[in-house]
Amino acid sequence: MDEMVRQVQSWLNKTYDKYVAKGDFQTIPENGKTGWTTVYALTRALQIELGISPTADNFGPTTEKLFKPLTIGASDAKPTNINYILQGAFYCKGYSPGGFTGVFGGQTQIAVKMFQKDAGLATQDGVVSTIIMKSLLDMSAFQTVSGGTYGIRTVQQNLNRDYSAWIGKLVPCDGLYGRDTNTSLIYALQKEEGMARTTANGNFGPGTTTSLTNLIPTFASNKALVLLLQYSLACNGLPINQFSGVYDAETTNLVKRYQEFMKMSITTGAITMGTFKALLSSAGDTNRSATACDTSYVLNTDQIDTLWNAGYRYVGRYLTGNVIRGGVRVPKAMNPTEIAAILKKGLKIFPIYQDGGYEIPYFEVPFQGISDGYKAIDAAYNLGFPAGTTIYFAVDLDAYDYQITDLIIPYFQNLRAAFQQNQALRSYQIGVYGARNVCSRLKNAGLVDNVFVADMSTGFSGNLGFPMPDDWAFDQYFEMSIGTGNGKLDIDKVTYSGVDKGVSVVTPPPASDTPNSAAINRARLLKIRDVLYGNSSLAALVDDKVTFELELEKTNSRVISPNLTVIFKASAKLTDPADGGTTVSVKDGKVSASFEKELANWTGSLSTEEAGDTKKIIADLAAKVVVGDITVKWSPAKDFITVSITANIPEIEVTDKYKTSASMSISLIIDNKNKDLDSQWDAITSAVTDGALKTGGMAVFMFALYGVSVFGGGLLAPIALSLIAIGLLIKEFLEKSSTK
Repeated sequence: MDEMVRQVQSWLNKTYDKYVAKGDFQTIPENGKTGWTTVYALTRALQIELGISPTADNFGPTTEKLFKPLTIGASDAKPTNINYILQGAFYCKGYSPGGFTGVFGGQTQIAVKMFQKDAGLATQDGVVSTIIMKSLLDMSAFQTVSGGTYGIRTVQQNLNRDYSAWIGKLVPCDGLYGRDTNTSLIYALQKEEGMARTTANGNFGPGTTTSLTNLIPTFASNKALVLLLQYSLACNGLPINQFSGVYDAETTNLVKRYQEFMKMSITTGAITMGTFKALLSSAGDTNRSATACDTSYVLNTDQIDTLWNAGYRYVGRYLTGNVIRGGVRVPKAMNPTEIAAILKKGLKIFPIYQDGGYEIPYFEVPFQGISDGYKAIDAAYNLGFPAGTTIYFAVDLDAYDYQITDLIIPYFQNLRAAFQQNQALRSYQIGVYGARNVCSRLKNAGLVDNVFVADMSTGFSGNLGFPMPDDWAFDQYFEMSIGTGNGKLDIDKVTYSGVDKGVSVVTPPPASDTPNSAAINRARLLKIRDVLYGNSSLAALVDDKVTFELELEKTNSRVISPNLTVIFKASAKLTDPADGGTTVSVKDGKVSASFEKELANWTGSLSTEEAGDTKKIIADLAAKVVVGDITVKWSPAKDFITVSITANIPEIEVTDKYKTSASMSISLIIDNKNKDLDSQWDAITSAVTDGALKTGGMAVFMFALYGVSVFGGGLLAPIALSLIAIGLLIKEFLEKSSTK
């Protein structure tokens, strides 16, 4: 916690509390932590002082118009709220203005000058201009952050020095190449092209492209343009030693190196419009030729001829799925006839898997990667794609960095698990189709073998300000129609790097009524997922996308507290009920009538809520199992008690002619080896030894599981409620057992 930030937060709440009811201010936490909540509060406070209502979180045109520069005051100046806001902004930015006094004195002026220096401004006069105040009231950094480099920070400072007045904003000077730096480079280029400020927009559109093309003949002698080129080379990871503005041997060599890396047609080191555009816009020159493409069309021979005659030699095609075309759902999946025709013509194929991946919720589905991995392997195997083929899985959205961490990486971890499990069937490689940041992070994490870059999406934040991934295989950059008549189709133009050679020969397996192992395992795991996540009590215990992977025969542990561990396992094998415990059979999604009768009699002594919880967990399990059995086993030991719930599912449909089986188990391990539970342990073990958990014993057991004294703060509500429901289920099974 930063005490000065806390003081700023407290002052804001006290000073502007009277504006809360009107909606111009919102009370903020006084936690001493800088964040957007505090920055927004400072912005709204400034707008209130400027007479703006209603207020907003952003420093918009009206705020810019009404704000007047702030300068050092007289020695006897009185505090003002605007100066308090200024000093509060400095504290949130990591600068000390010499105190939270409301007076613009010498120390505050020093802070302003230090900020001007960090921003790279030529004028460091200690005057707070509109552009400085606007930059203070956001979360951008003006000092090098973790991962930032001196070279990129120098580029950012130079852009501020030379172009901030024209652009109307400051570039963050954090040493990281991102959207703001990328956009500012394009603004700077537009200024050097002579574009009017009212026309310039920071996008590399047709006007910018045309103007740059016209400047190419004199480019090398234009110092300002060469500087922007050198800045752009540095931002794309090229190791330039100095920003001289001279098109020297070093610049020529780096341009040549970049042209070769991007597989451009001109690799002499001379600047071209396409080279400069590629440095600043992910798609680059979309008019350039390509030898690869991808398409959702199931290709006929005329369309294959169209591709061949246009110079295409590699085509990306889908393994599964459908697409809407002309308002009609049509297949996009390859078939054996199409594959044979493509390969006969001499084209090579790189397979793509995309049955979703357009929106973030797709990646939130538990174990989606496991399911997709099995489905893709099943399709590739049946179509005859050989071992070593890369299958590209689509992340067809603008995933932010935190979403890559929280969702995309776990998805590909599950994919990797699915591929490893099926190596005996056929060993395929994993590829990703996605924005540059997605591709780079997955490749650096060792989760993909090859990357297919979605550079066509120039507005994606994952492309803006991110260099091209190393060792890229394919680069998609333009969508178009090609051909006429029966040979017409829509394609995406793709640059081929040579990293992935594509597939030229397929060998489909012999026809059989028995599905391959990938299809069988996918059916098992989808059923287990359905059972697990169809029961909210069980799901709350197991749902951890990082810790748990739904893999057959893999034991997964989740430590919920020092005294409670959850073990989960999915298996292709059925568990023998004779191994111990109490078992109830399930048929047509329901437990036996005799058990339902006993359950009704027993739950009559419970509260309405307890009875409902107990009935629901049993009914949910039975409904998902459909046919099989559910076993509960209670295993006491000296310092441990283990409760296991196992579901056998003997009839899982893979195809209309083939069924398989699987089982899943969840074990709760209560641990007293550190003697934390001594005060409750005797009561718990006594209840177990007696063969039943009476109501009082159940209460002791549940307190031991989720009581505050045990967990030092208690469990999260969903887990606690799940344990209660499961505990009641255990109690019922044990009650049932004791009456036999």
